[in-house]
Amino acid sequence: MVNVKFFGVGCMVPGLIECNDPDIWTEKVTAAFDEIPSVERFKVFDVKDLDFSWIGDGYATPNLQRFAIPKSGAIVFTVTIPTRLQTMPLVRQIDVERFNVMTVFSHTHPVTYVECLAKTETLEDPSMSLAIVREFLRDEFKKRDSTVTLLTLGPSPFHANFSLQIGTGDHQVGNGFTATVNKGLGYDTITYFHEDKDILTDLYWEIFPQLSHFYDFTRSRNRRLRSADALSTKAEEITEAFKRRGPKAYISRALTMRHKLQSAQLDAVSARLSISRHRRFNTESLERLYPSEKATHLKEYLEKVAEEDYKEEIESAEQVLEILDGRHTQELQRFATIAFSLLGVAIGAFLTAAFRIWWG
Repeated sequence: MVNVKFFGVGCMVPGLIECNDPDIWTEKVTAAFDEIPSVERFKVFDVKDLDFSWIGDGYATPNLQRFAIPKSGAIVFTVTIPTRLQTMPLVRQIDVERFNVMTVFSHTHPVTYVECLAKTETLEDPSMSLAIVREFLRDEFKKRDSTVTLLTLGPSPFHANFSLQIGTGDHQVGNGFTATVNKGLGYDTITYFHEDKDILTDLYWEIFPQLSHFYDFTRSRNRRLRSADALSTKAEEITEAFKRRGPKAYISRALTMRHKLQSAQLDAVSARLSISRHRRFNTESLERLYPSEKATHLKEYLEKVAEEDYKEEIESAEQVLEILDGRHTQELQRFATIAFSLLGVAIGAFLTAAFRIWWG
């Protein structure tokens, strides 16, 4: 009898394009999973409301399609993936072929748990179970040209190997659970303890609020990254425009660059405001999650993501834009001087010609 439960954590959500009805979502998602022979006991629980989301790994979904995902409820299933099929890209084989999968939905963010139905009490890289299931399902949906798209948000897997066993750990978690966290060079090891090892689902629910906020912080972080990247790209494009030489480039900058500079500067202001909003929201969320120093074994993971605001990238872009704005002002002044000089010459030539004609 195995006395240890191994599992991985991530975010893995079946989405449907432009679906407004929870019943239709349940029906179509169930049908899609039932078509996969190695999936057993697929169930949907309490899906009563849907949200539309771009949930991808830091970028919009293909063609900016909006995918419907539940705001509450859960899905559970068991899947068998033979070792010979665990050869997908970015996946390492593990000594497990059957997995229990549970995705919990909420208004904050979905979280997926993948239990390894291992036959031993030692297992290397149980977190890899999530990547194995993820890639297998993607391939199966693609082969069947399914209307269901498997959406993920990284890190999936979460950068830790999880397990539950009988005993006592170093940190209080709640409801009789304790935990011990061992840091690693790559993935950490988080071991939960309880007097009853057969209540893994209870553990899932106990740590869900923290993990849900972790992925919500991650999605917000990705939005900040996209904003910072877009701003940096604009600054680079404007810089390249100022490197161009010749009368044509000079006139083009004089006529069009003011709008481009102002647009980029407004984007920088918007990015700074976004940082302030997210920082305030993240601080308030962490205060609600951790009103005391108890059950804080996952806190540092949330804090790390919450603090990633890409402020330095925005400041660098702002400095570049400020320099280019000054240069543009100088070019406009020179352009105006040249234009007025040419205009003066033209007017002088015109008047000279007119006087000659007038006086014969």
